[in-house]
Amino acid sequence: MEVQIRIARLEALEGKASAARERLRKLRAAHPDQVQRLFLVEGEILSQIDRHDEAYGLYSEYLESQPVDTEILYARALVAERLDRLQQAEADFRAVLKQDPDNARTLNALGYTLADRTDRYDEAFEFIQQAYDRKPDDPAIIDSMGWVHYRLGNLEQAREFLQQAWDMTGDGEIGAHLGEVMWMQGDRDEARRIWTESRENAPDNPVLQKALDRFMP
Repeated sequence: MEVQIRIARLEALEGKASAARERLRKLRAAHPDQVQRLFLVEGEILSQIDRHDEAYGLYSEYLESQPVDTEILYARALVAERLDRLQQAEADFRAVLKQDPDNARTLNALGYTLADRTDRYDEAFEFIQQAYDRKPDDPAIIDSMGWVHYRLGNLEQAREFLQQAWDMTGDGEIGAHLGEVMWMQGDRDEARRIWTESRENAPDNPVLQKALDRFMP
């Protein structure tokens, strides 16, 4: 099965998405105990080739028969956010938290979505703080904490958190966030340095590219 999954990933990257999906459909039929995992794999593959609508439809199909599956709900929420279906993304994140209130990954994802895509910053902070209380060493959560502080106008605190997350990972999206905070503080040379380094590490990161388009057209 692992070999077949790798082949499906390669087929999708080569523009043979239909063949990849058929391969995974046959795997699901042959391995009913792995259906959830194979739906997640197929959805991930579709998202990687920017076919988010199809990934959303795939997850929705699964949830018709398994409506409380937290892994698929979480995956669909991420895709819904990319499709600007923010109400659905929030509903799915909340459905996960209803079953697992201490799920730090979901607390963080919901908080970050609210901070990044809405003006509900105080509410976003509450969710991210809960995630941070549970996993204070997680760089994704530290990044979210920095980003929500930025949205709240707390530039110094934002920079401290984002610098910590950047030092831990060198991640392109975190670099985009850190550079933006530096730029807004007037530290533009340092912002350019961070963005340049981030672009070397992650030349195709869409969040980084968006920041570069805004501040360094």
